Amino acid sequence: MEHRVASVDDLEDGESLLVEVGEKRIAVFRHDGEVFAIDDECPHRGGSLHEGPVQDHIASCPWHQWQFDIRTGVSPVNPLSSVSTYPTRVDGQDLFVMFE
Repeated sequence: MEHRVASVDDLEDGESLLVEVGEKRIAVFRHDGEVFAIDDECPHRGGSLHEGPVQDHIASCPWHQWQFDIRTGVSPVNPLSSVSTYPTRVDGQDLFVMFE
């Protein structure tokens, strides 16, 4: 199912934001002109991934610096650790994230 979560104007390149749809919390990133969406909760201790820095497509948890690739959700440090990713789509000024 597709959910409109923001306007493209709400998210400048290099920024992230938290979107909540029902009980689901998703971190949305605009990086190098592309939009990515992953689970916001770090599996280590629950830090909010949208609050951490992103460098070279790697988001770091602000609490303990666990890292996740915003394209794949997989940790570059520990491939056994990952977060879910969600497809995104931009239509005009509307930003959509797809999930059930």
